[in-house]
Amino acid sequence: MDENGRPRVVVLGGGFAGIGAARKLKDAPVDVVVIDKHDYHTFQPLLYQVATDLLENAAVGHPLRDLFQEQPNALVHNATVSGLDLDRREVQFEEMAPLGYDYLVLALGAEVNFFGADGAPEHAFPMYTLPHAVRLKEHVLERWEAADRDPALVEDGALNIVVVGGGPTGVESVGALAELYRSNFAKDYPNLPQEQARLILVEAGPTVFAMFKQDIQDYTQRVLEKLGVEVMVGEVVSSVAPTRVTLKSGQVLKAHTLVWGAGLQGNPAVEQLAVELERGNRVGVEPDLTIPGRPHVFAVGDIAWITDSKTKQVLPQLGSVALQAGACAGENIARLVDGKQPEPFEYEDKGTMATIGRGAAVVQFRRGRTMKGKAAFLAWGTVHLALLSTGEDRAKAVLDWTWAGVTHDRPSRINVTAGSN
Repeated sequence: MDENGRPRVVVLGGGFAGIGAARKLKDAPVDVVVIDKHDYHTFQPLLYQVATDLLENAAVGHPLRDLFQEQPNALVHNATVSGLDLDRREVQFEEMAPLGYDYLVLALGAEVNFFGADGAPEHAFPMYTLPHAVRLKEHVLERWEAADRDPALVEDGALNIVVVGGGPTGVESVGALAELYRSNFAKDYPNLPQEQARLILVEAGPTVFAMFKQDIQDYTQRVLEKLGVEVMVGEVVSSVAPTRVTLKSGQVLKAHTLVWGAGLQGNPAVEQLAVELERGNRVGVEPDLTIPGRPHVFAVGDIAWITDSKTKQVLPQLGSVALQAGACAGENIARLVDGKQPEPFEYEDKGTMATIGRGAAVVQFRRGRTMKGKAAFLAWGTVHLALLSTGEDRAKAVLDWTWAGVTHDRPSRINVTAGSN
């Protein structure tokens, strides 16, 4: 209990899962404390559009405190978790005093899994956070400017990009990069041999979009090839250097940029929980999303190993899963406070979707029906607009998308380096 005599709910993480949990407690007789190491919520599905100059940072990053201004029982702190003591019901932080709780929601998200590729942590460009997207954007722009000053760098691979991972993150990223290269940079840098700039998608499995049906996989392959993307399946990255990428097959690719979209693992903080972790450092949970033996501790989002109650399959690390699981955790805490029993989480699968390029997207609905092309692209845009945090964010995205659709221009392709005059 806090000083007001009300149960305190500490929510660690301001992503989809954390926000979903906190918002469901708006009318509950509890005090909610949301804590994240960043002071903003990131709309992760659109990070690749920041990295490729289509959207401004503010369209996918929204102030956390702004999201709870109309929730009087919620407070937001900006701090980094340094310790978890489940027996004492206490969380320690690097920048503030420890905080006790009656209920804890672990929604700390994940970090990139490089699968042991040598040099990847130092030289690869992940796509999981807003700083990741901004860093990639600035790096790509810098490489083109460097090649403009010294065209000999083109032969060394300065303009080449290797994207690792044939899932949605990898495919959406390489498709957007291809459009940036072919539509914008070709005009910005007419003196450079743009046709020599290689975009290579590397996938360890036998096909891209393995989670989709065959017709979508074939369609995606055709669209990527039409965009000028080289697709390499059955290949694994063994090492990454600043200007070279080496595959396990022995092939060496000249590339000054490697985008990593191949996998995630749970936040390292979960190792302090003294529970057995599942594959990818994820926390196994009960049907009601609590940690086994800890009925007051919930794990949701990318950090959690959640089994679908219908299919008995482990749910993927998707924003839709995180948002729904977070909401369920919040509802279950409200039930417990009210003296009721928590209910099991039931995921409502509304389908999986991804974009490949302008006017090209894919959708696979729960029962297997698929949609491709412009209709899927419109459906993708509608769904993602609805998921954005606020009307202001939606307006920003619509404005940028409309401008890009009409003019093919990407006005965000400028490089402003902190500390420069």
